[in-house]
Amino acid sequence: MKKVVFFLCFFVTTNNLFSQWGSLFLRDPDKNAPTNVRASPGGAIIGTIDGRNSDYEVIVISREGNYFLVKSYMSCEEDEVTLPTPGYIHYSVLGTSISNYAKKSFPIYSSSSKGTPLKMVNLSEEFVNVLDRVNNMYYVYSKKLNLKFWVDEKYICNAACTTCS
Repeated sequence: MKKVVFFLCFFVTTNNLFSQWGSLFLRDPDKNAPTNVRASPGGAIIGTIDGRNSDYEVIVISREGNYFLVKSYMSCEEDEVTLPTPGYIHYSVLGTSISNYAKKSFPIYSSSSKGTPLKMVNLSEEFVNVLDRVNNMYYVYSKKLNLKFWVDEKYICNAACTTCS
């Protein structure tokens, strides 16, 4: 009986592990080598994704520190590829686009609970690294602004093969 109970607990834990966190774009600035996929955050390399010639959307299971656990990837030209074993990719090569088709300034925040805006910005079609996501807010790093901030998901575009509007 103990084995059955253990098995059921393990199954529930594994099932929860593979719930989807969301999707992000793979944009590795190193065009000399494919992006490493690791067994654990900062651990051994278990595979690579070659995003040098194509933009990929990766399906994220969870976040651990500066790494995202990824289960699959796809491009507009290819079907979804499931990794043999989910692996970790560093946040510095994963992100999303700021989508601001109104071309008007919008608020950014110092926390996910909004409150008083940190400031108003006018960004559009800029790739930003994603650090975290809580409810309807994304914590991002903008190289253009050299700033980490929270932004409402209505200004985020994760659609790799279509435009967001």
